[in-house]
Amino acid sequence: MQAIARINKEPEARRAELLDVARQLFSSVGYEKTMIVDITKKAGVAKGTFYYYFPTKEAVLEAILIDHATGLVGEFKSISSNFAAPQKLQLFIECLFSPNHIENIFNNLWAEKQFELFYIICKNSDAIFNVVLSDIIKQGNQDGSLQVILIDETISFLWNTLNCLWEAICNKEPAEMFSGKVKIAEMIIERIFGIAEGTFALPITPR
Repeated sequence: MQAIARINKEPEARRAELLDVARQLFSSVGYEKTMIVDITKKAGVAKGTFYYYFPTKEAVLEAILIDHATGLVGEFKSISSNFAAPQKLQLFIECLFSPNHIENIFNNLWAEKQFELFYIICKNSDAIFNVVLSDIIKQGNQDGSLQVILIDETISFLWNTLNCLWEAICNKEPAEMFSGKVKIAEMIIERIFGIAEGTFALPITPR
């Protein structure tokens, strides 16, 4: 019987393939039920190949989110370069909540009650997002459209506010209750960013 030759791929291509396979499985099967052997089998590689790129299953999950965050930031920057700071902030939050290819992964983590892991991987991507938020705030402070003194603290309060909306979506809260929370979030954001009252809107709707 003729042996099947294994296709050698460039390291980045192999890593991307593993991420894509893991993304598919985490999305369709769930994080808990997906084993590393499932990823390697579907990707057609040995276990050792997986561990060459990722030390754990959690590490590949984190890499998926970081790749997503990096791509989202790139898209955001490409369409917002000429926006004023408040409009950039609004668009950025809208991008965060827009349907995306990893949404099912978050839904599965929440359904599996993987709350600690959920927040850990979200926090790890904050370093990427916080650079964008800091730049928005500096722009707004410079042109007077925002009034923020403590940048890092303000960003922290923003994440806490947005987490309340993410939890409401994950918990599938009634539309009326969710809309009320969005209104409160808008008021909080206006207050902590120094935006004129009643001028900031979040186009976020429950799934």
